[in-house]
Amino acid sequence: MPPMFRPRTRRRLSTVVLVTALVTALVVAAGLATAADPPTPGRHDEHSRFTDRSAGFPPQPRDATHVRAVPGDPATPATVRAEVTSDGAVGLALADPDVRDAAGERVEVVGVERVGDKGALPDASVVTLYGHEPAASVLATVADGRVVSVESIPAGEWQPPMTADERARAVEVSRDHWRAAGHDRVEVLEGYTIHALEPDGRPYPTRMAYTSFHVDVDSRPELVAWVDLTAGEVVRSRVEAPPQDGTGATPSPRRSAGEATEYRGHRDWHGWSLDFDLSGRDDGISLSSVTYEGIPVFDRVSMPAMTVFYDHPPGTQPEDTCGPFVDRLGLTGGLTPVYWADDAEVVIREFEQLGQSWLEFGILDTLGNYVLYQSWYLSADGQLDAHTFAKGLQCEFDHVHYPFWRFDVDLAGPADDVITRRLPSGELEVLDTEFDAPADSAVGHEWAVTDTVTGDTVHLAFDDGSWNVPGQVVPEELYATNVVSGRVVDSREQGTWRLPALVDLGYNDGASLDGADISLWYRGFLPHTAEEGPELWHSTGVRMQVELAPRYYPRRPR
Repeated sequence: MPPMFRPRTRRRLSTVVLVTALVTALVVAAGLATAADPPTPGRHDEHSRFTDRSAGFPPQPRDATHVRAVPGDPATPATVRAEVTSDGAVGLALADPDVRDAAGERVEVVGVERVGDKGALPDASVVTLYGHEPAASVLATVADGRVVSVESIPAGEWQPPMTADERARAVEVSRDHWRAAGHDRVEVLEGYTIHALEPDGRPYPTRMAYTSFHVDVDSRPELVAWVDLTAGEVVRSRVEAPPQDGTGATPSPRRSAGEATEYRGHRDWHGWSLDFDLSGRDDGISLSSVTYEGIPVFDRVSMPAMTVFYDHPPGTQPEDTCGPFVDRLGLTGGLTPVYWADDAEVVIREFEQLGQSWLEFGILDTLGNYVLYQSWYLSADGQLDAHTFAKGLQCEFDHVHYPFWRFDVDLAGPADDVITRRLPSGELEVLDTEFDAPADSAVGHEWAVTDTVTGDTVHLAFDDGSWNVPGQVVPEELYATNVVSGRVVDSREQGTWRLPALVDLGYNDGASLDGADISLWYRGFLPHTAEEGPELWHSTGVRMQVELAPRYYPRRPR
């Protein structure tokens, strides 16, 4: 008989689901080891399920064997790419008189985003432009061979990521500035650019870039500057550190914006069936139409953004400290070949870890001086692990990265799903309205999304980096800084990140989650101190475990 719910002010799962969940928790707990000396969050050491410095960086799954690129159709990771279909949309947008009026003469073509099936126009593309003269971001929706809508957003409210050409331009403007100031050393330094934001996390009223110059990608910054790309000039600068010796690191090669190609493909693997894509949303590599054992689980999973906040030590002004930043990974700035995976631009590979088979998807992106690897790990027993790795030091201050993962959970379809958490009483509470809650507000980090008709469930498990297979139970203080959010799916959160740099997720209207199509968001916590330097890799993630209910009862027609 399908599990049901009792109509109470604080809703609780029925006895059937409660008993099932408790049994599952006991079974899982029996297979986990308690960490006697858990690792510091984000750092890779002997406790990590990823390799530490002694094995050579970057971190890799510990004890992994039979690591191999996945063959199939499309072929190898190095050649997995779809035909470029966005040129027509860009041409239509640039030829449209309303778009030209909104964007002006000095316009940057930032990218093209395909609207998902849940959009009002599922076959449409959104062309993103930035106009310097009106100082506005312009979104042109193209469908059926024509521009159907044009949206203009003031630059001070929202701006898209910077293109590779803009980043290169900012470096050259900065380099000229330092030459003129007599700093000849700038000639031998590598320049890096990241999109600059106001101290409160919102964009500047013009197109502003933050540039830093280092001996190499693994060295500390020596010279920094803020560049107004609209005016083509440096608005302020400072010497960050005295000349330093280099580490010998090779600057990460990148593709130019003109060469950026959408990656799309499909994989069937050990019960999983899914599409993957790397597109104009700049939400990293995402997975969509995800099913497990033939049952729909996720409509789309992605990492829309990672925000970064720096400390302001005594004696410094907020405007003189770099950051905050919004890291959006994807095609806009060009990809970085993954040097530990045969220079693939999209990593798709299998490996075994302690007897378990895993499938990995990943991309490497370089934003400013940050080197970021965003990945998904899927296991044959129904686990989906979201992870991000980061190294680099944009400036000499302690800072925190907050990655935001979005899980559009559609268990057996978009309806009838509820989000639950374990209460100290042992009961499971159903969250009725949109919410943001500390991850440790659920006892043992026991969060879940359950289909109330079928009983199918996705369990949420915190990952401090210490897991090997199947995992470790860690003290609550290691995930007290993480946040779980529940949202009703709407068009604002489906597309590219349209929020400033923030610590807490937006989109919370207090809407009812009862009977709605819901998404689960998870905000991680990744601290990095200046003392640790730019070479040390950090990482954090979150893991989902799919638990399918037995199919011995008739399903309700939808």
